Amino acid sequence: REVVSRSGSSGVAAGRPGKATTSSLLSQADQAVMVAKTKGGNAISVFTDEMQEESEKRNMIELSLRAAIADESLFLEYQPEVDLRTGRIVGVEALVRWNHPLLGLLQPGSFIDVAEATNVAGELGRWVIRKACGQWADWRSQAPELDLDLSVNVSPGQLAGLDFLDVVANALTEFDLRKGALCLEITENAVLSDLTWTREALEGLHAMDVEAAIDDFGTGYSSLSHLKALPVGTLKIDKGFVMNLDTNPEDRAIVKSIIGLAESFGLELVAEGVENVESARQLLDMGCHRAQGFLFSRPVSAEKIGKLLAAGAIEVGL
Repeated sequence: REVVSRSGSSGVAAGRPGKATTSSLLSQADQAVMVAKTKGGNAISVFTDEMQEESEKRNMIELSLRAAIADESLFLEYQPEVDLRTGRIVGVEALVRWNHPLLGLLQPGSFIDVAEATNVAGELGRWVIRKACGQWADWRSQAPELDLDLSVNVSPGQLAGLDFLDVVANALTEFDLRKGALCLEITENAVLSDLTWTREALEGLHAMDVEAAIDDFGTGYSSLSHLKALPVGTLKIDKGFVMNLDTNPEDRAIVKSIIGLAESFGLELVAEGVENVESARQLLDMGCHRAQGFLFSRPVSAEKIGKLLAAGAIEVGL
């Protein structure tokens, strides 16, 4: 005998006669049911004023995102990665920002999902890669001896784009990046969304001497078999496990296991979200030598990163 279970989610919207149309209520109920599903499903969600505000904000972002890419109201900030043993800056991560004319400064979490849903992810990703690689080339022209890695985040929609590898190859050629200088970061969950295509894309990057890193590692469900099968060179420990490393023994146990895993597979490690000296010291004692976080620098402009690079190192205090 086979047992089959069923569950459902419901969205509720209410309106006064003459104040709301059937189509608007259906749209609101649809948004409410999506909220119920994101909370695990098998639930009832009622449309609220907060959902209305979020919907209006999303619509505003959707209508203006493509234009923002074209007129370059987007911009990049950069956060350094340092060697904990010396304080030397060994890499920078490029992070996209948006000065929206009405909504103000937007972080990527506010518009990346919209880019994915509206098929603008490839266009946005192309802009970020070219902009970041161009900045790397500027830094290199000012200091030819500079040995600096450049990390750029890649969204699932961008990774799945048919022209993704061409975009990367063209940027490498145009800006003459040295082999291994570019590292593209993908989230752990993005790896599992389409494992076959992810493997093909990462193998293509590997053939071009472009590094690949799994970002926010520890928050998803990557298995050892996936790490073994994919040409990934770096794991970035999620900041949620690092920020309270000095006070939380459970976080220390998780980070220690990730470090052991990386050592077993011969992978590089970067700890994100380092905010105090004690956490940095514990990372160093456990064998993680590379880190980024507010202890060293917040994400800043290319000009400010240039000054840090000219100084050569950031005082760590370990």
